[in-house]
Amino acid sequence: MSGAEFVGEGRNGASIGDLSVLIKGTQDKVATYLVHARAQQRRLLSLAIVGGALATALTASPAFGGVTLTDWMDDTFGFSAPAWQLLCAAAAICAVAATISTQMLKSNNIDERVARAEAVKARLQILDIGRVTGSLTPEQVAAEYSACLEQASFI
Repeated sequence: MSGAEFVGEGRNGASIGDLSVLIKGTQDKVATYLVHARAQQRRLLSLAIVGGALATALTASPAFGGVTLTDWMDDTFGFSAPAWQLLCAAAAICAVAATISTQMLKSNNIDERVARAEAVKARLQILDIGRVTGSLTPEQVAAEYSACLEQASFI
């Protein structure tokens, strides 16, 4: 048996052939997952930062601008409610959006999952190099690949 082949059973009991195909397929799945997870992570972080900053700015503007600012806003925009109430309501909405996005990041363990996926990606690259160079036996590659699949079970 060459260093590129391993014949055994897969998860569903079917025989598996070339480990390079399995490793490449898993690398592709991990890469796809990372693209989507990182995008979601960036969106939620951006929403938390922007929402928090807007909430602060909207709350602080009537405090710093005082009556002069709120009277000017009332006259300029013709609000039916006092401007400070509208600014505070908008600030509350921004604060809620920031809080929800932060909680979604934490409750979905996005940071942890991205870190685990990056570790799996690196481990698969090392595994593939060991397979190609012959520094790992097919049995070692199969065992390490199986461990990688367990670590990437959330994908």
